[in-house]
Amino acid sequence: MLNNKGQSLILFVLFIPMLLLIIVLVVDIGKALSLKSELDSINNIVLDYGLDNLGTEDLVKKLGDLVRLNKSDIDSIDINIEDNKIYIKLEDSNEELFLGLVDISLISIKSSYVGYTLNDEKRIERIVGD
Repeated sequence: MLNNKGQSLILFVLFIPMLLLIIVLVVDIGKALSLKSELDSINNIVLDYGLDNLGTEDLVKKLGDLVRLNKSDIDSIDINIEDNKIYIKLEDSNEELFLGLVDISLISIKSSYVGYTLNDEKRIERIVGD
């Protein structure tokens, strides 16, 4: 007769680290996607305000203050106004919940948009590849 009592324990010990790694990756990727969505939303809010107030004095400063009002701990804000177009690039780093424990560096999340008016209609578009 064979003794099979230890086989399930060995499978359990081998399977648990892989399962934990998958859970860690899902949580960290979810946090990164949430941060990207938050930056996209802030860009849309700021561009909507900026297009309504295009041509006013100190608009770049007001837009920067509006970004900081929505997210106070943002890493980088780049706002340019040229040819009645507003370009906004926001950058923030995602502090990984678990991957930081194994010394994997921070993930930088970028969100770039341009806003302009065409035929009295506001247009807000994502800048791809920036």
